[in-house]
Amino acid sequence: MTTALLLAHPNLAASRANRALLSGLDDLPGLEIVDLYAAYPDEKIDLSAERDRLLRADRLVLQFPMFWYSTPPLLKRWQDVVLTPLIYLEPNTASLLKGLPVMAATTTGGPAASYRQTGMSIEELFAPLKATARKARWEWQTPFALHDVRALDDEAMSAASQNFRSAVLSMPTRSVVARRLAPSAT
Repeated sequence: MTTALLLAHPNLAASRANRALLSGLDDLPGLEIVDLYAAYPDEKIDLSAERDRLLRADRLVLQFPMFWYSTPPLLKRWQDVVLTPLIYLEPNTASLLKGLPVMAATTTGGPAASYRQTGMSIEELFAPLKATARKARWEWQTPFALHDVRALDDEAMSAASQNFRSAVLSMPTRSVVARRLAPSAT
């Protein structure tokens, strides 16, 4: 079973929270992490490599810091470069990805209450990602959000790391979802 984790943090070295979340997954079997900013510093995303990564994946995690209520620019670019041709030009390949479980995992600098002040929850802010998953016929999972990361002490960061690990491990795999989506033979 392969868990593909696309990490989109423009300065991972400075992110205690995102590094801590990743550390909780260190020994996860079949984990394939790609740091998009390290892999594509020129923003020239390799469509073939990313298509192959998706085809190998049994579940997909998109991990990123919240940038003005959205994803960092390179994750949006990844969607444009990879998903647009995959969904619109390669429907047979895209159909192989039907039922891929996908979870967005984010960190925020502000407390959870500051997002409620916008009148929108994290789930609502991720509506474009959820719509993308729906268009791709993927299975959207409940997002993971770690708020107010600058205020977290080591104990809270460790607990968050374990909570993230649990969230990833509780995701179904594509084979489980595919069985659920298959028409019954009755």
